[in-house]
Amino acid sequence: MTNKKINCISRKPYLDSIFIQFILFFILHFMSDYIHDTTWLTSKEILLKTGISRATLNNYIKMGIIPRPLVKKPVGDMDGTKKIGYFPYAVLERIEWVKRLKREGNSMEDIAIQLKDIPINIGPGTDVESREAERRTEFMLTGRQDKVFEEPLKLTLDDIRHPAYLINYDFQVDWLNHQAEDRIFWQKVSLIKDRESRNVFKLFFHWQFHNRVRNWRDLLSFHMSFARIKYTRSWMENIYRGISEKEAAILLEIYDRVEPFPAQTITHRTIVLLMEEGTSETYKVYSTFFKEGVFFLYDPSGF
Repeated sequence: MTNKKINCISRKPYLDSIFIQFILFFILHFMSDYIHDTTWLTSKEILLKTGISRATLNNYIKMGIIPRPLVKKPVGDMDGTKKIGYFPYAVLERIEWVKRLKREGNSMEDIAIQLKDIPINIGPGTDVESREAERRTEFMLTGRQDKVFEEPLKLTLDDIRHPAYLINYDFQVDWLNHQAEDRIFWQKVSLIKDRESRNVFKLFFHWQFHNRVRNWRDLLSFHMSFARIKYTRSWMENIYRGISEKEAAILLEIYDRVEPFPAQTITHRTIVLLMEEGTSETYKVYSTFFKEGVFFLYDPSGF
């Protein structure tokens, strides 16, 4: 997003926090797909398999010899345990490497220096099931991880390069980037001063949007599935000021047809926009709920 001033949709302090939370939810959501009993180990399992003490394990983590664990909900039957740390299976090989270097007379300081820039091996010879897992987990398994944790997280909304927007629970657009204006709404929403006129359903009834997107009802249906979580059918008839009878009839028909969207932490759905010139644009649309509203990110990179 450029740094030019937006006329009416002001940059609210909580928005950067929402973006950071969204990215963290996104990481945890997809990282959890790669935590399996055979590929990841708890600290207790590591202690049993290697014979080292917990103090030694913690020291290895502190020195950057092995990565910090990924903390998430426990896998399997662990009654009463809400969160637990998991290490990649290849940590066992790293610990054996440390033992061998110690037997050769190397100090722990020298060992830490030797291993600092050598990533944990994820590949043939380990129990990790796919190279895709390596690609998605590489950032947390390298010796550079300590730098990531030591430096403050500086992600902001300006870092988003795909269409994104936030709607409040009156379904008015509270924030969007220029990519969303150019590729989703096809109009300069940021210039609309009246909040009710930024109602997402009203925006999707706009003639400029209809002139670009042939299946515009699909986007109405997608957002209606979120509206059904909170609002009754009668609310549709007065969803925004100046709604026409035709528009209300279309929204009511869609309301009766769609199912409420599951109010999970983070979800995604594939949406294909059919353009008037005969082309199509496919997005994986990620959404997540916050107390301020619903955040949407349209990612075209997976297609």
